[in-house]
Amino acid sequence: MGSSEKNGVFVGILLEDSLQRLAAAGIDDPRRSAEWLLCEALGMSRAGLYAASRERVEPEAAMRFGEMLARRLQHEPVQYILGYTDFMGLRMSVTPDVLIPRPETEEVTEAALARLDACMSPVVLEAGTGSGCIALAIKAVRAAADVYACDVSGGALAVARRNAAAHDLTVTWIEADMLGEDFPDTIPGGLDLLISNPPYVPEEEIPTLPEEVRDWEPLAALVASGDPLVFYRGLAQQGLRMIREGGWIVLEAHADYGEAARRILKEAGYMEVCLEKDMAGRDRIVMGRR
Repeated sequence: MGSSEKNGVFVGILLEDSLQRLAAAGIDDPRRSAEWLLCEALGMSRAGLYAASRERVEPEAAMRFGEMLARRLQHEPVQYILGYTDFMGLRMSVTPDVLIPRPETEEVTEAALARLDACMSPVVLEAGTGSGCIALAIKAVRAAADVYACDVSGGALAVARRNAAAHDLTVTWIEADMLGEDFPDTIPGGLDLLISNPPYVPEEEIPTLPEEVRDWEPLAALVASGDPLVFYRGLAQQGLRMIREGGWIVLEAHADYGEAARRILKEAGYMEVCLEKDMAGRDRIVMGRR
């Protein structure tokens, strides 16, 4: 990978060489990956990267970048290589135990926060928390909120707890199966908000997923086995036992199943049921009032 001279290779040459290797490996948007990893290795911004294109890279930094690049060439997500991503202004640790938070989930969180405007001290539950991104973002915005979050994965909860500690945010973490019959008994009642980004990818879509998703992210957090709507049916019923009158359920949905998820909430008896589009114009945010 470039020059091996002891004074190091030029930043610009290292960037272009890695870009070509990533493109040859079939990495989507290779320039973004190359820039992101090299910025991390050199400890500089993207603008700084190009300003320093004729400067030499110290051997230690070049070695660090080479190790990260080798992982990216295997289609490992950049966020797992770096160990973090950003979500609603918060830096979140991420590992293969948790999904990498997406911008669409930020939109779901913002929609949920808008439903809490009238609550002084809302009680909130995020079901299937993963990295804890939604729960922690809500707590960061609404400091007076009493926030709970659950996940069936102990590994995911360990990541969520690290994120909470890093931001000094208090959330009650609970290991529980959101579809379990006793699930409502593990969570305090009277919720003002039940929010979830549940598994919703149909099994038949697994072969079509990008390698970065299919081979690296936890499929249990992505795929709804058998019935892609199973978690929507379950949460709709669980919510009837957990949400106070006037409280909200807000769910992220597969774009192809948004209308079906809306019907589930409607048929379960929720009021003011609506289906909102994300910024890409896809039916992704399903909401209803208890």
